[in-house]
This record gives sequence, C-alpha cells and structure tokens, in this order.
Amino acid sequence: MPGIDLSWERYGLIAELAFRLKNKRVQFGKTALQKIVYLLQELYNVKCGYDFSLYAYGPFSKELLNDLDLVEALGGVEVQYVTSGTGGYHIEPGKKNDWIREKAKDFLDAHGLAFDKVIDEFGSLGARDLELRATIVYADRSLQRAGQNPSRQEFISLLKQLKPLFGIEAIEEALGDLEKKGYVSARH
Repeated sequence: MPGIDLSWERYGLIAELAFRLKNKRVQFGKTALQKIVYLLQELYNVKCGYDFSLYAYGPFSKELLNDLDLVEALGGVEVQYVTSGTGGYHIEPGKKNDWIREKAKDFLDAHGLAFDKVIDEFGSLGARDLELRATIVYADRSLQRAGQNPSRQEFISLLKQLKPLFGIEAIEEALGDLEKKGYVSARH
C-alpha cells in the first residue's frame, strides 16, 4: 500500500488486542496473540501482513513475535512472565497503548467489526483451544491451496497427527464448531 506505514498498523493491531482483551478471564499471552492474529487474517480477511508457518503450537509468525517486542519497547504493551498456573506470558496494555492505537487509528477503525467478531468468537478461549482451532483452519486452508479434499475421517486423522496431545473427541468438537460457523470446509 503506497504511502501507508504497515508497521504502525501492525503495532496498533497488537496494542488494540491487548486493550480489548485486558478484561477477559483467560490469559492473553504470546500463544493467544499468534492464534488470534492468524484467525483475524484468515477468517476475517484483515490484511495484517504476517506470514504464518505451522509450528508445534499451531500457526506461528516470527515477524509478529518481533513486532510484539517492539510494541513492548515503545510502551504499547507490557509482557509479563507468569510463574503460576499454566505459566507462559500475559500481555496487557502499556502506558503508551493509547498513543500507539492512535497512530493506527484508520486501520483499526476500518477493521473494527472484524476485531469485534474475532474477539467475540475466540477471545474467551484459552491458548490450548486457540491452538487447536487455528491449526484446524491452517490445515483446511493448506489442503484447499493444494487442491486436496480429504474425507472428514481422513481430515481428523491428519489433525490427530498434527496435534497428538488432543483427543479425537476434542478435535471432532472443534472441527464441528468451525464447520458449523462456515470457517472451514464441511467434510463428509
């Protein structure tokens, strides 16, 4: 996009998610950030400019992780290591959160409805549930691009190989939910 600094849009995206998710009961950490941004791009067509690859915990973007570090350095978010419970990280708005969101105001306003939807649909899920759902979407999109359309059982078997720590029931439930909402191809 000529004349538009995508960096501020990306930084504003991270600051906005921290702001909107600060009062959710679940921990908003690095894994949740990765999955929510992936879903925002894939399901709601928000052009964030991140490239995702499939890693152990689902879709992952190194650029997004680097941008999180920059937004933290700018004061837009605070990232704290959590030693209790499930561990991991907790991301919350920093002292300059408003300033960074203001720099990306046009981008954030243009995609406000998509932010509302992704947070309504996925914002209350924990990192583990987000990991599974984002992986299902990733696998579905990858198969579509490759021109493959496996049966439902073949797709579930593939997902079980990708996510061996999840039971078949959990995979079937998450897949069914995503199919029902039209986020992934319905398979028979």
